[in-house]
Amino acid sequence: MNKSTSAAAEVYDILSRGTGTEGTAGGDAPVLDPASLQGLSHSEVAERIAEAVNPGDVSLDDAGVREAVAEAISSVLNENENADVTNLPAELVEESYIRTLSLSAFKILVADIGASVQRAAHGSATLANDRLKEISDFVREAYRAQYATLKGSGVNISRRAAAKIARDVTSQVMNIFESYLE
Repeated sequence: MNKSTSAAAEVYDILSRGTGTEGTAGGDAPVLDPASLQGLSHSEVAERIAEAVNPGDVSLDDAGVREAVAEAISSVLNENENADVTNLPAELVEESYIRTLSLSAFKILVADIGASVQRAAHGSATLANDRLKEISDFVREAYRAQYATLKGSGVNISRRAAAKIARDVTSQVMNIFESYLE
């Protein structure tokens, strides 16, 4: 899950420049200047950020993280058509962060347990898909809840905090959905 947390932290870093929020990389320059994204379509913005955050496809996890970054950013921007990517409001930066974290973690989980979920569905593609959707929804909402809890307690969202959220949610997923693997 380190790739998920690192990717989400980089997304937060890139998108938070210009919002007055503090980036998660400790003040280092982001891997991509948001100003270079001005005038691009939402899908082009998403692809550029995904490439900057996770260049190349070395492994299945890398490819999953890269897809998650692009999907998360694209969905947030598509839902907020008039958003200026060079100066996103804090709530859209946070939503991009949460979606990146949850989507990338889910994609990594599916790579690890997807075949087991399908086998445990005994040939029912509908049941397997329903179970994967339920896991995906749970992961997203669990990350959202953990993030809100940390933010509400005044904790600065950092790579360390993101890693803890990822470990906690992954543990919850495995405990709650263990029966889906049998």
